Amino acid sequence: MISMLIADDNKDFDINLFNSIKEHNNKISIVGISVNGLDTYKKIKLLKPDVVLLDIQMPILNGFQVIQKLIVEKITIPKIILITAHYELLSSYNSLNSIYGILLKPINYDSLNSTLNFIISEKHLDKINNEIIDILSKFDFNVKSKGYKYLVECIKACITSPSLINNLEKNLYPFIANQFIDTTPSKIKWAIEKSINSMYRYTNKEILESFFPNSKKLSPKYFIEKIIFKVIIPRLSRGLFTHNA
Repeated sequence: MISMLIADDNKDFDINLFNSIKEHNNKISIVGISVNGLDTYKKIKLLKPDVVLLDIQMPILNGFQVIQKLIVEKITIPKIILITAHYELLSSYNSLNSIYGILLKPINYDSLNSTLNFIISEKHLDKINNEIIDILSKFDFNVKSKGYKYLVECIKACITSPSLINNLEKNLYPFIANQFIDTTPSKIKWAIEKSINSMYRYTNKEILESFFPNSKKLSPKYFIEKIIFKVIIPRLSRGLFTHNA
């Protein structure tokens, strides 16, 4: 579930936006509505929403001033989607890199919904990545090695596309290689095998036995399958994430 704050000084607009989001996206929880910039700042600080739909022109503090206040006070900035009827106002702001997206009024609700769905998918991938890192931290991997980096990407890819695990050499490794400009499927295979073999030598044997009983050697396919289907998938299905994304 994604939490959202709506910030616009037009109350009718706020209500219409609230109703539209509630009707079309059940994965969004609207945690508040604010009609001026100062209140928006306070609610961001208090509620810590994932997303803020932020109008540029508001009383007390405008949208840009709200963002600047968050930056100055080192408050975590949520994903901010600016909403405005005056696109030319954007040229006066120097910190557009702190803005996730821009929507022009009148709002195209299909565009808004697409943006929100993309944010939802991003958050889900963040949680998956955090879960993978947490599980792998139980083993003595060299987390700075290329093999470890490739292994994380392999596990992530197999969670979102399970068929990739069927053939690592023909499917998975080429898929991962396409994400990097300085490697090949064979290099990925070699690096992952080296990383897993090194981990196996240095990890506590009781920990290895608890995850991989009676295994004297771990192939990449066996390791990835066990981690995904015996540990990560059950956690994800129960919503037991160990980190908050």
